[in-house]
Amino acid sequence: ESGAMITALEPKAPAVLAGLMTLDIIVRADGEPVTGVDDLIRLLNAERIGKHVAIDVLRRGTLRSFDVTPLERPAVRAA
Repeated sequence: ESGAMITALEPKAPAVLAGLMTLDIIVRADGEPVTGVDDLIRLLNAERIGKHVAIDVLRRGTLRSFDVTPLERPAVRAA
């Protein structure tokens, strides 16, 4: 019924390497429901960096599962 749609992915990012694609709708992360981007951010906290996370997505109306290992985002340099 609700989730967080992937609208952009970084090349070679953990999500891409796991098989996630743009327009996938994330509906669960580690068994917890994802009703929007705020849920996803809360669930993918520092404790999950480097650990496998089960991600369930809707892709073209079909529920699919992926195993993603989140990494810490690189620091952004000031110009």
